[in-house]
Amino acid sequence: MRSVLFIMPSLPGGGAEKVLIDILKRLDRNKYRISLFLEYREGEYVKAIPDDIAVYCLFKQSNIWIERFHRGLRLVGLYHLFHSVIYKSILRVIFKRKQFDTIVSFMEGEAVRLHSYLLDKSENNVSWVHIDFQKKHWSADYFRSDAHEESIYTALQRIIFVSSAAFDSFLRLFQKVDASRCRVIFNLIDKDEIVRQSLLNEIKKDRFTICMAGRLNQQKRYDRALRLIKALSDKSIDVELWILGEGELREILMSLAGELGILDRCRFWGFVKPPYPYMRAADIYLNTSEAEGYPLVLCEALCLGLPIVATDITGAHEILEDSKYGLLVPEEDDLILKGVERLIVDNGFREYYKQKAKERSEYFSVQTVLQMIDSVL
Repeated sequence: MRSVLFIMPSLPGGGAEKVLIDILKRLDRNKYRISLFLEYREGEYVKAIPDDIAVYCLFKQSNIWIERFHRGLRLVGLYHLFHSVIYKSILRVIFKRKQFDTIVSFMEGEAVRLHSYLLDKSENNVSWVHIDFQKKHWSADYFRSDAHEESIYTALQRIIFVSSAAFDSFLRLFQKVDASRCRVIFNLIDKDEIVRQSLLNEIKKDRFTICMAGRLNQQKRYDRALRLIKALSDKSIDVELWILGEGELREILMSLAGELGILDRCRFWGFVKPPYPYMRAADIYLNTSEAEGYPLVLCEALCLGLPIVATDITGAHEILEDSKYGLLVPEEDDLILKGVERLIVDNGFREYYKQKAKERSEYFSVQTVLQMIDSVL
């Protein structure tokens, strides 16, 4: 039986976190003994961790004092020194007498930095990359420099990318990383389970509905969606926006909706589990992100036969294949409006993308992805 340690900062309601939980649930317990390390044992998916997994953590939850302390360390230039001394020491104590067949940092940034302190604890160190590094190199704050970050990735035995575009972008930024150690494995999507869960509840709506789901953070650019609803309202097009998710920008986004005068046309549902009944009830799925590696939620929308409008970014382009399976639009408010408006007013165009979504959903295979993950663990 192989021992595997997964590393994550925490488990908020994001796509990467959901994929990890799905993988943890499906890994064969006759083959793997699984452990999970979290910097903070918090987030919507903590309760979804399987009971047979050993969970380690630095903190039970984040708080304002920890955030202020870290901010202060950054201001005086001591954050990286503190991290490499104190955090490393704590991890070395936690895992003092442990060795693993495989260690996996399942996200960029902090997970990789923490992983770097345990590289000698396994001969098979693996990391997952979910983002377009050249479009949004958000992980840079967790390292002294790009060279520091690159040196850690260079020391790994395997780097897994959730899309080909994310792979290409990574290698353009980190040219010292050996491409032969890299591999693309698409996110695990269980179409049958998504459809089954979508039928658990019947969600009622009052008007034409546009749905979005995911963490309420800057990367998702929900502000674009709110301005879209304002523009549609000004054209007397009666629509409602449903936003499924929680995050640090919730209050800011609700305030923006108020300023735009569209609060009565926006429903902030919060984190709902499962989200699929709400998605199934919608007329259009919208993605306005500025960067993503392989947006899981687009795959879920395809499984539910939803016509999609998405900004033309890494991952979305790969999933929707240049507007073959969903309408890709540039990252400009007026062009997002043009694409959404066409799907609203043109029933035939909308029906066409419903059929293309169903066609694309046949592409997803749980067993194939699990076999690929087995091969790297």
